[in-house]
Amino acid sequence: MRCVLFVLLFAGVLRAADDYPSHTIKTDQLSVKVYLPDEKKGFYRGTRFDHAGVCTVTFGKHQLFGPWKDKHNPENNDDIVGPVEEFGSMYTGPLNYKDAKVGETFLKIGVGELEKPKEDGYRFYNNYKVTKAGEWNTARKDSLVTFTQKLTTTYGYGYSYTKILLVDGATLRILHVLENTGKKTIDTDVYNHNFFNVDGESTAKGDRIEFLFEPKETKPNESNSKATALEKNTLMFSSDLTTGSVMHELSGFDPKAVKQAGFTYRHVKSGVTVKATADQPLSRFNVWAIKTTACPEPFHQLSIEPGKKVTWTWKYDFSVSDK
Repeated sequence: MRCVLFVLLFAGVLRAADDYPSHTIKTDQLSVKVYLPDEKKGFYRGTRFDHAGVCTVTFGKHQLFGPWKDKHNPENNDDIVGPVEEFGSMYTGPLNYKDAKVGETFLKIGVGELEKPKEDGYRFYNNYKVTKAGEWNTARKDSLVTFTQKLTTTYGYGYSYTKILLVDGATLRILHVLENTGKKTIDTDVYNHNFFNVDGESTAKGDRIEFLFEPKETKPNESNSKATALEKNTLMFSSDLTTGSVMHELSGFDPKAVKQAGFTYRHVKSGVTVKATADQPLSRFNVWAIKTTACPEPFHQLSIEPGKKVTWTWKYDFSVSDK
């Protein structure tokens, strides 16, 4: 009887774990399930990525940006899905991290204030203690959802951050407005991790990422060097990525050229193509991939003086070719 009770309780926990707050925006071609920020019940409660705009996409009969891990822990740094973003990456570090002493706080935009432990440097994979979560306000409609987070610190940083997900036909737009409401200039980077997968399929031979510039390798491939090849403006998966990972740090773009800010992801088995373009220039471009997800990671550099604001938009156009 005790074992039966345990099984029933465990099954109840699993069912509850799938019941995350969400809102679906849709057109006749796209359906986007957007998980809502929630400090206690949210799908993602880690301290790495922006909590707003976490989503999966249904395009026709195809599922994109689905789960890429076997198990889900909402508090893990990368237990997340979709075209999700991080402010203050490992390259720049979060705001106030360098100045904060052990036990004091630093700031992750889209998350909140985090306590600095004793460590040699910022580690994005750590689950830091949240001492002050930025409060989210959410407005929902059939074709768009708007998130706004405001936060003010005692050490001079403050911001108002708005993120809007909007669908129109076969297009998803992600709009951002970041206003500096503090006394210190906000100097940070932001990048989109883009956890691509289609229909739960593995990263396979023939899948490719096409750039709006001719990329050059600035750092050797992380591990599985035989799985990918650079050919002019394309990163091609030359074999199925069954083990290990790949990591490319790319240059070759003009940091002042908005027309180079984008890429096209092509999934060979389904014929699904996603063209992503931005209205702000690139500051860095990485590509990371494992068996279950391929991730083009475009970066922007932001510098916002007190009282000023910046805006930027990513546009995703979905299509499918006849096979």
